[in-house]
Amino acid sequence: MTGAADVESQPVTDDAFPESPLEFGIFDWIEWSERPASEIFEHKLKIAEAADKAGFYAWQIAEHQGTPLSIDGSPALMLSAAIQRTRRLRLGALTFCLPWYNPYRFYNEVCMLDQMSGGRLELGVGRGVSPIESSYFFMKSIDESRERYRETLDIFFAACGGRVLNHDGKHFSYRDLELYIKPQQQPYPPLWFPSSDRNSIDFTAKHGYNTVLNTSAEESGRLYAQYREVWVRHRNDPGRHNAHVRAPKLGKSQHVYVAATDAEAQKDGAAAYRVWSEHLIHLTRKHGKPDLLNVSPGSPAAVTRLVAGSPKTVARELAEIVRESGINYLLLVFSFGDLRPEQAMRSMELFVRDVMPGLRQPA
Repeated sequence: MTGAADVESQPVTDDAFPESPLEFGIFDWIEWSERPASEIFEHKLKIAEAADKAGFYAWQIAEHQGTPLSIDGSPALMLSAAIQRTRRLRLGALTFCLPWYNPYRFYNEVCMLDQMSGGRLELGVGRGVSPIESSYFFMKSIDESRERYRETLDIFFAACGGRVLNHDGKHFSYRDLELYIKPQQQPYPPLWFPSSDRNSIDFTAKHGYNTVLNTSAEESGRLYAQYREVWVRHRNDPGRHNAHVRAPKLGKSQHVYVAATDAEAQKDGAAAYRVWSEHLIHLTRKHGKPDLLNVSPGSPAAVTRLVAGSPKTVARELAEIVRESGINYLLLVFSFGDLRPEQAMRSMELFVRDVMPGLRQPA
């Protein structure tokens, strides 16, 4: 078995949250650039290959539509390519936007990915953060998006638990549909649900989801203290979605750029981060909506979410982030904005060689 997740089916009897050592993942938006799409995809797959060799836990990718933030309109296709290029690395989408899918097709794609990877799939499920993108799939309202999300997830759970699918819902109906494939990981791959505030943390903790925050280290620390408290209270509740995962990943997403000197890293990294920020707000700005996540390139937040510097500087800053945020999973973004492929790869190489060992074994 390659890259096995920390999964077991027995009830948790300890009163404490099951703490685990810090692990590292890579997140990739699969951003658009002026380079041919074939070159972009190849660069991203080389990052996955390098992550596999370097001992990262997982490579996780976005799903977006109609925006330069991501040309990954089909995460399953990108993940299937990465499966062929890696051996131990776990792979997943953060997230599959469930309202955009036919539930039966989604179920089959998840099963295929998990089987083809030898049980290495990490399954992120979400509703999609952008109503604009959801409108491309004929979602008429946020309420409809929520309904389709919940119904698709219910159908997925039912399909994983049986050989014949019967469902009669508001948006989907299946009658005596025979199922000939199951995920390799039982009852299904480890589930992820990105969090953003106290309400979503309560939901993820009650069900034991792995989760990732894109908030400050201080706010992450507060939210993860809440997660641990809620998780302990509900750890043996019946019907928990992710009960088969013993030790949930509590992650923080972090853009990182490592170079030989602080000056070089901060100059090139900040410039690339501004390009990424422009891509992030492209759709909302185009449609006259408020900036998504409030990271307009002209605001102070545009560079405060980037850690850039020499290996020594990056190691010091990330160690403080890990300590303050209370995470056990650091999800790093190495390739972003207009960084050239060789810049992103060199940054990752420096991180693996000079930063990661110290973070694994803090002084």
